[in-house]
Amino acid sequence: MPDDDRSVEAFYNRLSPRYSEAIQRCVPRYAEMLRTLIDYIPYDLRPCRIVELGCGGGDLAALVVERYPEAEIHLVDLAAEMIESCRRRFSGALQLRYHTLDFAQIELDVGSVDLVVSSIAIHHLDDAAKQALFRRVFSSLREGGVLAYSDQFRGASDEIHATHLRRWQEQALNLGCSSDEWDTWMRHQDHHDHHATLEDQVGWLHAAGFTPVDCPWRHLLWTVLIARKP
Repeated sequence: MPDDDRSVEAFYNRLSPRYSEAIQRCVPRYAEMLRTLIDYIPYDLRPCRIVELGCGGGDLAALVVERYPEAEIHLVDLAAEMIESCRRRFSGALQLRYHTLDFAQIELDVGSVDLVVSSIAIHHLDDAAKQALFRRVFSSLREGGVLAYSDQFRGASDEIHATHLRRWQEQALNLGCSSDEWDTWMRHQDHHDHHATLEDQVGWLHAAGFTPVDCPWRHLLWTVLIARKP
């Protein structure tokens, strides 16, 4: 497993060859979470241009391609190895575009996107950067456009958060995550992750202009939010 004190970019570059395998061990109900995210994107949305922030190994992108085969889909990730992994995985999908860059700094044209999706990536931004990202995404979306993301959220109290972490460890170990693998994820989390509560993130989305904002699924830290631009 990667060293915990490396940058986020280096961590995921080294993890890339086994990302999808590792994430299934370390994130309980991972496939269910991604499927829920896709299922709750409003059915009246017919996106022509989609952006995924932090595409990782392409697990969410595979569902996006399946549901929206005619859309132009832009995959963004800081880790070049993750982008190359997606290129190989989707070599026959000509509607995909690949961008190796930090989505925290991404600039999208106003009203140029119909759908923005993300999974287990936005928690790498601190609270101020999350709020700035939500504002930029809102500006980039056309009227009626949607931001749909799943991520790790902090519990509303320290006690709840500690219970989330304890139950997460139990379930990850039951899924085959080794103790060493768990320790590496936790060191990486201590160095690079910034968890915010559900209440805070819903409030920031409303402040950016999104309405409605809904939470159709949650398990321990992992949460799905669907936010729409009026």
